[in-house]
Amino acid sequence: MERLINITQLHHAYDQQTTRLQTQQYWLIDLQRILETKLKSSQDIETHTSLYLLALSQRQDLDETDQAIAQHIISTFCHRWWGLFVCYDTPGLPATNNDLESFFGGLKSSQRRITGRKSVNHFILRYGAYAAFVDLSETKTDLLHRLRHVDRAAYQRERQQLHHILAERRDYYRFCHKLDAVVKELEEEWLLAVTKAAQLSHFD
Repeated sequence: MERLINITQLHHAYDQQTTRLQTQQYWLIDLQRILETKLKSSQDIETHTSLYLLALSQRQDLDETDQAIAQHIISTFCHRWWGLFVCYDTPGLPATNNDLESFFGGLKSSQRRITGRKSVNHFILRYGAYAAFVDLSETKTDLLHRLRHVDRAAYQRERQQLHHILAERRDYYRFCHKLDAVVKELEEEWLLAVTKAAQLSHFD
């Protein structure tokens, strides 16, 4: 019985903090309901969201702690305002990038299991944007079957684009990690160009 009383007392000690957190949570729930409502257009949702944030910013019954949280919520929405409502007027565009982040997280985890390496930078560097098209569940037989239906000219165009992307990635990597070697190569190329220009000028 004494233990139960102690637990109850401990629970009551956090009543005020619990109430505060619940109030702050309700603000987020209200905003979520506005964003998920079936209004006519993004303009309607944007207007409702703006009015709610304005009312939240003008509340006089909030203490300093609640005001800080409210201002953080308002600032977070304002920083993302430019693209927050686009999904409502663009069919097929998701409201968040959570699924995309989960996809890339799974892709990285799979590469870590395959290679045993913590970093997957080499994989990304090798495939660039085309890493998103790697289907780890696809067998080699399925891949060859699918490739038989790909137009050869289209394949060559995409392959050429991949080479271009990889070349840019390699240059960027070398510039960030092997700057001395890059500068030395540029100096040698410049010296060669100056020498060649001088020889052509001499013949003229």
